[in-house]
Amino acid sequence: MPGIFVTGTHSNVGKTHFVTSLVKALREKGVDAVPYKPVQCGATEEGTSPDADMYRSVYEPDLGDVLCTYLFDAKVSPHLAASLEDRLIEPERILRDYAFLEKMHDIVIVEGSGGIAVPLIDEQYGIPELMNDLNLPGLLIADAGIGTLNQTTMTAAYANSKNVDLRGIVLNRFPELPSIGVRHNPEMLERTTGLPILGKVADAEEPELSAYRTIYSDFLETLK
Repeated sequence: MPGIFVTGTHSNVGKTHFVTSLVKALREKGVDAVPYKPVQCGATEEGTSPDADMYRSVYEPDLGDVLCTYLFDAKVSPHLAASLEDRLIEPERILRDYAFLEKMHDIVIVEGSGGIAVPLIDEQYGIPELMNDLNLPGLLIADAGIGTLNQTTMTAAYANSKNVDLRGIVLNRFPELPSIGVRHNPEMLERTTGLPILGKVADAEEPELSAYRTIYSDFLETLK
């Protein structure tokens, strides 16, 4: 099964919740899906990754599995977090960790740091370059509410300028009773970005897992 790179329009848009829910949804149907976040900024006091902790709520890593290659203390952009600790993010190390997971499991769902324009090393190497090095199709997580038309359209345009293979959009935090603006956003976003809206999810504590399986199925259809 092909892997997925989950990126977002900005930080805290719900990527980790989406990845965790998708992994849980697939594993409940017998698919050996695993989550992977190459770079995590903002370690907990115990020296663990908050996102990896959420991952472990649905998947206990096998021997040798690396759920997070780089963990930094400062909650800032990866390039700055690495510099503050006098460390360097090496894409080759990320590629090795991903290759191991890909070999050992059915599917690896990769979560990017922050939004898609975030630099990892410098202005020349960031999330788009990593996505292309991993040769993974991307799924863009966007907020369903006010501001998403501008944010999501600009993000998709930036991804296109970097030759990133985005395959679709998932609107997160979609309300049960959406306003007229929120109801209209999906149709307009498909027109402004040229990408399909593959799902609308609520970012709930107890997500409807069948919706995530449908998103994955529709994502696979875009690869045919």
